[in-house]
Amino acid sequence: MSSLDLSTRSWGSGPKQALLLHGISSNAEGWWRVGPALAELGYTVTAPDLRGHGMSPTSADLTLASYTADVLAIRAGWDLILGHSLGGAIAVLALTERPGLTPILILEDPAVAIPAPELAIENLLKSYVAPISQEEVSRRNPTWHREDCRIKVSAIIESRPAMVEQTIRQNVPWNLVEEVVALEIPTLVLGAEFEPVVPAEFGRDLAGMNPNLTFYQIGGSSHSMHRDEFDAFWARVVDFLP
Repeated sequence: MSSLDLSTRSWGSGPKQALLLHGISSNAEGWWRVGPALAELGYTVTAPDLRGHGMSPTSADLTLASYTADVLAIRAGWDLILGHSLGGAIAVLALTERPGLTPILILEDPAVAIPAPELAIENLLKSYVAPISQEEVSRRNPTWHREDCRIKVSAIIESRPAMVEQTIRQNVPWNLVEEVVALEIPTLVLGAEFEPVVPAEFGRDLAGMNPNLTFYQIGGSSHSMHRDEFDAFWARVVDFLP
């Protein structure tokens, strides 16, 4: 298994190193508020476009193992890793393979388990139904900042429906509960209130199985809470950082 050389964006030049991993059908630019905010806290922030996303190369191999290999090739160690959705799953697998990769982990509604892959594919592919426009993204996500809507349109156009579908199909059964329960570093799991990947009961169960995990549900949020409830999301992030 060979890793791909991922395109990355960066913010800041501080002594601490942070890695941001986006979700499926998104891109590094989607961290446009989180990256600068972390930079103000003294981090040099790196955000890759995952394979098949943004400006990074694509591949027929869309296994989580390959996504993870790409990320592990960026740098040997980080002071913080924050992963959203697919990015959260990749972060968990990266820590499983390299436990000393970071001392602190934040998972934003991470794709820990996908028990109904066909339904997941159906829901994800709705983003690719015309019209793919800023106005349509805004209509579907009325609480998003206009810049988030613009970036999401670009991310959808840059990616492909086949990539989304194969990312799910090539990783069935998708279940990382054992890996999450085995995490040995302080880990914050943030769950959404509406259509969550990690419902509150599931999140509390995970935290009950691993004393290193802290679960918190962001009220009023959807799966993309760094977009639709940024202030509440950011307050939890800052509160968790050492």
